[in-house]
Amino acid sequence: MLRILLFFILVSSNNHAQIDKVSDEVYPIFPICKLIPNDKQNQCFDESMFEHVEKNFKYPKTAWELDLESLVRIRFEIDELGEVDNIVANSSVVGISFIEKEALKAAESMFEVAAANIIRSLPKMTPAKKNGEPFRKTFQISVEYRIPDQLDYDEIDIAPRFPECDDVEPEKSKECFENYITNHINKNLKYPKRAMKNNIEGDVFIQFEITKDGYFINFSTIGPNKILEDEAYRIMAKLPQVKAGEYLGKKVSVLYGLPISFRLN
Repeated sequence: MLRILLFFILVSSNNHAQIDKVSDEVYPIFPICKLIPNDKQNQCFDESMFEHVEKNFKYPKTAWELDLESLVRIRFEIDELGEVDNIVANSSVVGISFIEKEALKAAESMFEVAAANIIRSLPKMTPAKKNGEPFRKTFQISVEYRIPDQLDYDEIDIAPRFPECDDVEPEKSKECFENYITNHINKNLKYPKRAMKNNIEGDVFIQFEITKDGYFINFSTIGPNKILEDEAYRIMAKLPQVKAGEYLGKKVSVLYGLPISFRLN
């Protein structure tokens, strides 16, 4: 997803001074990083932190329903025992103005609690060390809560729905969508005469966007020959308007792609 997650790390020592480059400093060590050499620990820490945030990211339910978005800056420490401490989260709600300060505070609080819970769930680590001695280290990250306008097909909950798929249960919507696409290709494919004459065959990968209004736009094709690419486009451009795909109850535009096979018998 992201799609809805922006992540970066700023690092400082516990006295907020610039790190002494001549000191032998090692980042806190995630359990998964214990076998990594010391000179790779910084990278392993960053990657493990990113994966942790992504895995534990949860959009506040009320904020999602109200279309609220925010950038949350979180400052925290990993102490001399390798445990998370002193978590401070500050939210900046974006894209909307609040007349009442209390409403703004409530919105900010939702995001701050969600972001702080991500950090609070970090595992106990081997503490950071400087010249072989454990010390308390301060970090800052930013987590962006953004409602996606577009998602890949495998990320959505409900596939775009052709009229024939209106009554299908949500968990079977993708199967119905894909079956319709397959049948549409089989019904409309006409092997180009010029391709037949020149013994041109192969697979064309075609990708397109299905908008929130259910239209098929922004086609792109990759194939062995433009003749086959044009035929693939002609076929898919004939698709009718559909109901939009959905993610967590919201309409989203969807990126979808598939190969179309052209084979001479």
